Amino acid sequence: MSPVDRYDVVVVGAGPAGSLAARAAAEGGARTVLLDHRREIGHPVQCGEFVPSPRELGNLFDCPELIRAAYDLPETTVLRATRWMTCVSPYGHRYRFPLEGATVSRRAFDKALAARAEGAGAELRFPVGVTRVADDTVDLTDGERLQAAVIIGADGPTSTVGHSVGFHPARTMFRMITATVDGPLDDGIDVFFGHVAPRGYAWRFPRALDANVGLGVVRVPPGTSLGHLLDRFAAHEHLGPVRDRTCWWVPIGPPPESLVVGRALFAGDAANLVMATNGGGIPTAMLSGWLAGAAAARHVRSGVPLADYDVAWRRALYAPLARAAEVQRSADLATRWDPLLAMGMRYIGTAGLDAMMRLRWPPRLRGAS
Repeated sequence: MSPVDRYDVVVVGAGPAGSLAARAAAEGGARTVLLDHRREIGHPVQCGEFVPSPRELGNLFDCPELIRAAYDLPETTVLRATRWMTCVSPYGHRYRFPLEGATVSRRAFDKALAARAEGAGAELRFPVGVTRVADDTVDLTDGERLQAAVIIGADGPTSTVGHSVGFHPARTMFRMITATVDGPLDDGIDVFFGHVAPRGYAWRFPRALDANVGLGVVRVPPGTSLGHLLDRFAAHEHLGPVRDRTCWWVPIGPPPESLVVGRALFAGDAANLVMATNGGGIPTAMLSGWLAGAAAARHVRSGVPLADYDVAWRRALYAPLARAAEVQRSADLATRWDPLLAMGMRYIGTAGLDAMMRLRWPPRLRGAS
């Protein structure tokens, strides 16, 4: 049997959560390895590729120091700055409000974040998957075995680390599909509700020379498919031919009470930290990843309990995420029938939809909170 490689921290998954975790752990003095199963970091793209500006993120989460440290978007990966968001009702009524952000190339974005982790001293290994985690041992698809004081699961909603250690947060898994179309191009992002994506949502996000389009649904209606729904949406909005399709899952649900199981910590989608009312996951992945890596380094270096991670992420992220999950659960009833959904959107209006996208109760429904 080959000798076992020993690390202070093993991070599984080189998306935004994993790369930020590996960077923070390495900068904290921990011997760190970052693993990813893909042949190319950042590909295939499984994302709408929109990120809010740091200022907008600060409006969602009251953790300015954490945002300054962790939410540093690589400028070379930005494709188009955006200024507006429009929510479109089942019958085409448009509700537009300011939202400052940008679309990024996830293919370049993930590579840049992984490179920063390497630059901080983390070892990056790919393509290599993880088959099992047991206590301090990580078994790899190439037959190797690693040992670590801390293991960080940043391997997405179907996390192997999570399955191995019994971490199963309550959530609904949305089936997602994304693709590319030629346009139109402007400075706003559009999100569509109703029949175009039954009980879910569709989007059009402009990039530099094309647009990212896609949709997510809880379940695909009988007799159709995700691909058919996407084609129908593109035709309905006159978006042109659809190409480069990719499917994946997004977990929507309340944040767990704890993201620590033994020596395993969880971040990003693996931790169920998607923003329930807008479907965004990149910002919370970066923030939680940074906190997980920093907590792992403190544990290795000074013996600080890993429960310190729970204290940190709950202080920064828990309340807005929990509130968003409550709002989304309440709104879900209206998504089952287009006339009710359209009436609900008209009732809460532009201000209400703006509030929901920012993880808050609409002002006209605030008494329900």
